[in-house]
Amino acid sequence: MAGHGKNHHNDHSDWVVTNKMIVQDVLNACPQTLAVFEKHLGSHVLCIPGVKTEAIEVIAAMGDYHEDILLEELNQVCKVQPRKTGHF
Repeated sequence: MAGHGKNHHNDHSDWVVTNKMIVQDVLNACPQTLAVFEKHLGSHVLCIPGVKTEAIEVIAAMGDYHEDILLEELNQVCKVQPRKTGHF
């Protein structure tokens, strides 16, 4: 089954971000999405209390932003493994 193994936390090859997903859950699962959220919704996006409980579609609607381009970029970013930093 995909996702099992020693690198399962960084392997999002079969994972798709949808508009129904909670923003914070996406950020937790794929931290490199922060830059995409900030690009499309503004650098203040993490200050919005709803990021912990609201779906991407709700946060995008609050900012009067069409979510299709956002979702496309989020999925592109999540398919790329993050650069390793530090000693690990």
